Order: sequence, then C-alpha cells, then structure tokens
Amino acid sequence: MGYENINKEGNFFQSSLGDYGFRVLGAGESSVAGENFRAIQVIEAAEVTTTTQTGDVLSSQALPEGGTVFGKFDTVSVVSGVVLAYLAS
Repeated sequence: MGYENINKEGNFFQSSLGDYGFRVLGAGESSVAGENFRAIQVIEAAEVTTTTQTGDVLSSQALPEGGTVFGKFDTVSVVSGVVLAYLAS
C-alpha cells in the first residue's frame, strides 16, 4: 500500500482523520507489513517506535494520552500503552 497524493488539502485530512480506517495497537503489537500511516493517536499513554522513509523516526518515544503525531509512517510498534494508527490509503 502506498501513500496517497496529498497535494490537495482534502486528501490529507481524509487520510489522517480515518477515512481509510485505522489499526488499534496495544503493548507489544506492531502494524501489518505493507501498510502505511498518516497519524498516530494515543488512547492510553504509550511508548512508540516508528520507521519512515521521510523525516525523523520515533524511537521508544513516550507519548501522552490524548496526543496525536502526524507524519508518514511505514511501521508503528507499541512498547506500552494503546494507540490508533490511521491508515494512509
């Protein structure tokens, strides 16, 4: 699965706000191979590691409950806590 072209503002909001669905990931879980993500919303304070081909990665980053991180993530792994990882397309 690739990233959708987000040259139009509406396309970005469509992908980052759940139009393509999301994965609920808890402690010890990782995203499905081949899926990409636009946003990570923290449901329960979490420690998260991501990979990406663009920009910085999160490496065992502590995220507070209620926070959201936007980006282009190739993988999302949760060490502790619970997150919603929003699919890019």
